[in-house]
Amino acid sequence: MYKQLTNLMKKIIRLTTLFFALLAVSLMSCTEESAKGKVQLYITDAPVDDANVDAVFLSIIGVELKNNDGWQTIAAYDEPVTVNILDYQEGNALFLTEEEISAGTYTEARLILDAPAENVPAANNPGCYLRYKDGSTQALFIPSGAQSGYKVKGSFTLAAGGTVAVTLDFDVRKSIVVAGASERFVLKPVVRLVANQDAALIEGDYLDFTEGTRVVVYAYEAGGFTTGESEADADGIRFPNAITSTQLNAEGEFTLAFMNAGDYELVFVTVDGEGELVDLIGTIDATLTAGVRLDLDIDLAALALL
Repeated sequence: MYKQLTNLMKKIIRLTTLFFALLAVSLMSCTEESAKGKVQLYITDAPVDDANVDAVFLSIIGVELKNNDGWQTIAAYDEPVTVNILDYQEGNALFLTEEEISAGTYTEARLILDAPAENVPAANNPGCYLRYKDGSTQALFIPSGAQSGYKVKGSFTLAAGGTVAVTLDFDVRKSIVVAGASERFVLKPVVRLVANQDAALIEGDYLDFTEGTRVVVYAYEAGGFTTGESEADADGIRFPNAITSTQLNAEGEFTLAFMNAGDYELVFVTVDGEGELVDLIGTIDATLTAGVRLDLDIDLAALALL
């Protein structure tokens, strides 16, 4: 009888041990699942200066995000996704993908494009290229060593079980430069990573707009603009430190989207059809709150003239 009780107790102990082991595995699995969330990825653009450029096509191979554990692949395409980035401006953005990833804080993104290095022969069918209004095209190259992708600064936090939408704001006008000796058009992407829930928006109306005039609005962080910004830098870029920019439409209206909260200085200038500076008009201050749209009606009298 004693032996039978001993054997029974041993079986109970083994079953109890097995039960708690299975319970631990189940709880661990649930914890791992709950420590994930979903990220929705979008891409948008600020306008190009040259009015003769009809389209800027980017061929996207993949996108990665970086947290404390390193880089995580968010999008990897068997066939590159080709996008005319100029189709997505003034608050419009292209949805790229939704993926489940680890919860936590992400501090960088990496955009991987299908384009040849600038030191190799031109491809017959370039993945990234400009198209002009006359139908001609110009291949875009990437700097040697940039094949692994372009790093994008910006941060967001993904809560466990949550969903967050983020946008890659691609600034085309600052991203294409002409290489010296080769005179090739080289992509040096200037991109911001913005969490949509924290993004602010400016909707403006310039009341003294004259039909037929091209007016560009550049947004600078407060105190970041000097008149020296109107001079081209080493890459031939004017207003290189502007956070973003936009052009007035035919009614004198403009939109500055996917901006972080903070204090800004809006700089109004006129340009010609080639995007070359004609005149500095003036500036006005603006304070943005996360997730809030700011409506501005601006006339010449409201600007600090330059």
